[in-house]
Amino acid sequence: MAVELIKDLLKIEETIGKEEIDALIEDEISLSEVKPNIKKILNIDGEIETLETRAVKDKILINGIIKYNILYAADDENLTIERIEDSTNFQEEILINGAEEEMNVDIKTNIEHIDCNLIDSRKMSIKTVLHFNTKVQSCSTIEIVKDIQGVEGIQTLKDCIRYNDIVGSNTSDTLVKEAFELSEDMPSIEHILKLNVKGYEREVRVVEDKVIVSGVVECAIIYYSDDEESRINHVKYEIPFTHFVDLPGAVKDMDNRVNIEISNVEYDIREDISGEKRVIDIEAFVKISAKVFEQREKEVILDSYSTKRKFKLIKKEVDVLENIAESISKEVVKGVVNLPQNYEGIESICDLMAKPVLTDYRVVENKLIIEGLLEADILYVGESTGEIMGFKEEIPFKSYVDIDGIKEDMDIDIELVMDSLKFNRVNSRDIEIEGIVKNDVKVDRIKKIDIITEIEEDDKVVDLSSRPSITIYIVQKGDTLWDIAKRFNTTVDELINTNDIINPENIMPGEKIIIQKQIEVMEF
Repeated sequence: MAVELIKDLLKIEETIGKEEIDALIEDEISLSEVKPNIKKILNIDGEIETLETRAVKDKILINGIIKYNILYAADDENLTIERIEDSTNFQEEILINGAEEEMNVDIKTNIEHIDCNLIDSRKMSIKTVLHFNTKVQSCSTIEIVKDIQGVEGIQTLKDCIRYNDIVGSNTSDTLVKEAFELSEDMPSIEHILKLNVKGYEREVRVVEDKVIVSGVVECAIIYYSDDEESRINHVKYEIPFTHFVDLPGAVKDMDNRVNIEISNVEYDIREDISGEKRVIDIEAFVKISAKVFEQREKEVILDSYSTKRKFKLIKKEVDVLENIAESISKEVVKGVVNLPQNYEGIESICDLMAKPVLTDYRVVENKLIIEGLLEADILYVGESTGEIMGFKEEIPFKSYVDIDGIKEDMDIDIELVMDSLKFNRVNSRDIEIEGIVKNDVKVDRIKKIDIITEIEEDDKVVDLSSRPSITIYIVQKGDTLWDIAKRFNTTVDELINTNDIINPENIMPGEKIIIQKQIEVMEF
């Protein structure tokens, strides 16, 4: 009977390369003719909008826009607070050997630092440090042998590979918009100084062929009023949304990854029924990226032989990215930040933005210990001058994530995401901050395996006639029962039974293994 290989397909996800770089983006911004001269820059922040990311030969190309929002005190009698919106384009090349077109590119871009200095009363220079964290992956499908039939006395060595079977990924946009009217105790709006918009997921459900995402768009608004006693005011609103992303093949309760980005934020101020500017219309695009997968296991035959017939195995070494674990956990981060000594006291908090930054991690006994900083950027109204002022502070935190099987030498990917943020003015010099940081952890390892591609048959049978009835073999360093059984044309089970081996996976160098020659009894 001819040898028959029973084959299966294995989807391989290979990491081609990773790279982290910083890039300095420099630009100059000039005031338009209608804007008054600058006396002092009060605050600057920026947001990144990635326009295109693609892989070419040995490099990744990325281009995008940095959108700046700048507040400054005008050089006039009233020290009016003015706002500037401007943007700078950027293009970067990130070198990763082995990158090719059509490969999957995962790139995370963050603003590390913004430095803004006056050139003169109508022009400023801006230096922005961007941090790019890039990973390039390639997906392919290979044939593996899962069973061998048609050979008498066949023995097989199998291994189990865990991997993420990617059902699919997709991106979908939705437009959210809402009209907000100021409460009666708030003064009317003269103009908007700052609009900070963030998106947060609240619930994700996978159903048949869809991923349903519910969340909120949080809008923090600082505005200038015509009220002499309360010139600078701030309000916060939330726009709830529910949107679905089409993903053919998705099944209820499958594992998922979701990312939310906010872009194209527009606002308009209009009058209420009394003719006062107290209504704010806000709209924004919410871009939702979703990936659905399920963790699977497949058995693959790594080696084989027959105790009866000889044959030759044709093998090929492949690198398999084996998924060990995926974990999403949340950590509550609390702290009280203190106003620097030389700063004016706090009358009220206009805005507080925070982002988690990974500083270190280590693995201890099936546990991942994550260390980070919650970087807070605080904007407030001074209690003496009534001017907008700002300062930055950091709150250290530590998270413990239980992950069975994790080792220090594995590929550990950690992403920290701000899930929610609350803050409260304790007194004129202290602010209480409470945030929830989402720890998104993926653990992989590169597993090198020799897969069987073909078998070359041989007409020769295994001849044991010249072998002694009993052979005593002394275990050498690196030996396994499989190696010994294959060398002496017996089976692992025979060795275990003959030698009363309790732990077949742990034989020690120097041990003596008794190997009995098996003789077939002919029936007449």
